[in-house]
Amino acid sequence: MPLFYVFYHYFNLPFRAWEQRKLRDIANYRNGKAHEQVEDEDGKYTIINSKFISTNGKVQRYTNEQVEPIFDGEIAMVLSDLPNGKALAKLFLVKEDGKYTLNQRIAGITPNENIDPIFLNFRMNRNNYFLKFDSGVTQTNLSKSQVENFIALYPTFDEQYKIGLFFTQLDDTIALHQRKLDALKLMKKAFSQQIFPENNRKKPKIRFTSFYEEWEQRKIGEYGYFYYGKSAPKWSVAQDATTPCVRYGELYTKFGPEIDIVHSYTNIDKSNLKFSSGNEVLVPRVGENPLDFANCSWLSISNVAIGEMISVYNTEQYPLFIAYYFRSKMKYEFAKRVEGGNVSNLYYSYLEDILISVPSIEEQKKIAEFLNKIDITINLLQNKLGRIKELKKAYLQNMFI
Repeated sequence: MPLFYVFYHYFNLPFRAWEQRKLRDIANYRNGKAHEQVEDEDGKYTIINSKFISTNGKVQRYTNEQVEPIFDGEIAMVLSDLPNGKALAKLFLVKEDGKYTLNQRIAGITPNENIDPIFLNFRMNRNNYFLKFDSGVTQTNLSKSQVENFIALYPTFDEQYKIGLFFTQLDDTIALHQRKLDALKLMKKAFSQQIFPENNRKKPKIRFTSFYEEWEQRKIGEYGYFYYGKSAPKWSVAQDATTPCVRYGELYTKFGPEIDIVHSYTNIDKSNLKFSSGNEVLVPRVGENPLDFANCSWLSISNVAIGEMISVYNTEQYPLFIAYYFRSKMKYEFAKRVEGGNVSNLYYSYLEDILISVPSIEEQKKIAEFLNKIDITINLLQNKLGRIKELKKAYLQNMFI
C-alpha cells in the first residue's frame, strides 16, 4: 500500500487528489540584499547568508540594520553554491519576527495563506529539481524564474499541516538523539583525557577504586614487538573469496578500538599471508593525515589475514587498553614521526622508542572495559540515529506524490 494512503488512514484524513502548482502560484519570491557595509559583530539582527543556512545556524554574522527583513513563516533559500556543493537550495524556515535580515544570493519565499510554511519547507528543501541545475563544473546560481517554475503537488491545507507536523516530530527526534550522541562523545573525550596520565606522569587524574600504584613507564618496544602485515591488496578482495582479512584503509573507515567482525575476504593463497592470533594491535602504516595514524585497533579474532601497509604490534599487555591508549595519548607522538607528502608513511621502527605509562593488567582491563561500554552506547545511538534519518528520507521520497 502506498505510504501516503497509510498516512491518510493514520490521521483520519479524507483522500483528495493533490493539485499541481508552480511555486509562483502559491508563494511570493524576493531576493536578499548586500550587508557587507553594515556588518557589526555586536549587531542585534542575524544575517541569513549561505554559511548560516549550510551550518544550520552555527556560523552567524550580525548587523544593526535590518536591510531586508524576513518574518515568521517565511523561508530563506540558498541560490548559489560551488560545484557539487551541499548548500544549494537548502532552506531555513523563519520562526521569529524581528530577528533576521536576508543577505544577497538568498531568496525569501513567502507562502500564500493556503500553503503551510512547514510543509513547503520540507517539500522544497534540497529538491532534486533545483540540484539538477548544478553542472558539477562551475558555480551554480539559481535564477528567480528557475525557482518560481518549481512544480509540485499540494494537498489541502489541513493535510499539509498534518504532514508538516509529522516531519517536524521526526526532526525533533533526530535532534534529540544527536544531542545525546554529542554529549556522550564529549563525556568519552573528557574521561579519556583524565583516565590516562599526562605526559611524564605516572598516575592519572581519575582512577577506579582499589588502584593506587604508579603506572610503569617504558618504551613501546619494551612492552611488545612489531612486524608488518602481508599482501591482501584491494584487487584480491572478492565476494567469493573465503579468507577473512583486514586492510589498512579499513582502520580509518570501518573499525574502532576493537575489531570483532571482518568485512573483507581475500583470494590470495594462504601461504602468502600473515594471520592473527587474536592478540594484535593494528597500526596503519600508510595514510594522508598524520593525525589519523593513531587510529589503532585490537584485532580480537584469530586466523584473520592482516594486510600490507599495517604495522602489527604484539604485546603481553591488554591489547584493547593499548588500542585506547594509542588513540587517546599517541595522536601527536605518532604524527611527529610520519614521513612523506600526500601519501605519508609511519614505520614501526619510529614508534619503538616512544615512552608510555602502563598500569597493572587488572587496571588496564577496567579502563578498557569502561571506555568500551561508552563506545558500545555511542554505536547504538549512531545506528539508531542513522535508521531514523533513513526513515525520514524514505518518507520524503514516498509521501509526496
